[in-house]
Amino acid sequence: MKADHTLVLLDTEGLGDVEKGEHFLNTDGYVTELTDLIKVKSQADNEEEDDLHYVRFFPNFVWAVRDFTLELKIEGKDVTQDEYLENALSLKKGIGKKVSDYNLPRQCIRNFFPTRKCFVFVPPTAPEKMKNMEFLPETELCPSFVQATRDFCKYVFQQSDVKKLKGGHKVTGRMLGSLATTYVETIRSGDVPCLENAVIAMAQIENESATREGLTAYQEGMKQSLNFPETQEELSQKHAHWEKQALEIFMKRSFKDENHEHQNNLAVSTPHMFSKLTESK
Repeated sequence: MKADHTLVLLDTEGLGDVEKGEHFLNTDGYVTELTDLIKVKSQADNEEEDDLHYVRFFPNFVWAVRDFTLELKIEGKDVTQDEYLENALSLKKGIGKKVSDYNLPRQCIRNFFPTRKCFVFVPPTAPEKMKNMEFLPETELCPSFVQATRDFCKYVFQQSDVKKLKGGHKVTGRMLGSLATTYVETIRSGDVPCLENAVIAMAQIENESATREGLTAYQEGMKQSLNFPETQEELSQKHAHWEKQALEIFMKRSFKDENHEHQNNLAVSTPHMFSKLTESK
């Protein structure tokens, strides 16, 4: 629902029953092992990386509870869906392995995802109709399920933030593909994915592509505009015009070219290309 935005859905395993303590997470405690499974920096300032490093890179936490058959009540009082989530994430007092196993995933979610939202869904229809769910018209679905679905979709479509990297850089679809490839290749090799290294690798790819696009635009523009014989002043004006166009194209795609290495390469390459295009004339 946001102009010039695309929502990407990636399927993963979900959460388990909140009442089952250590089985709260389906993925063998994946959230509790984040600091072992990924790194933010290639070299941490301290031995243990601060949770705040992770928070900057993580999205908001939206908890969708399906087949919800309980009442939204806590100690007999009506509560909102968000209050139900916060209660599910509340920590138990005490010591011992059971208490620790119960609290750890909840504490990690609270630390890593400070912004949280909850939606509960009742069973969509009668049990005997569930096997034909994909063929049922909306009129045969539970009205409260349909409303919950609409509320959920509206929230996701309207409130989802653009993924960003350190420095506020927005991630495009192309960048997301590059990041995903880097993460998967790193995991397959047996190493620990590092956000900082992945961004550096992505920046190299993006800036090299930005340079090529700029040079291509310069070359094609000059070829189309040249009409020999030309005076030196006319050639200089056309060179300046298409050099500016090339730089604008580069700047739109370039990413974290902090030392202006690639921009300088573009600035050096256009005069050489100009010479090749005009020397034979």
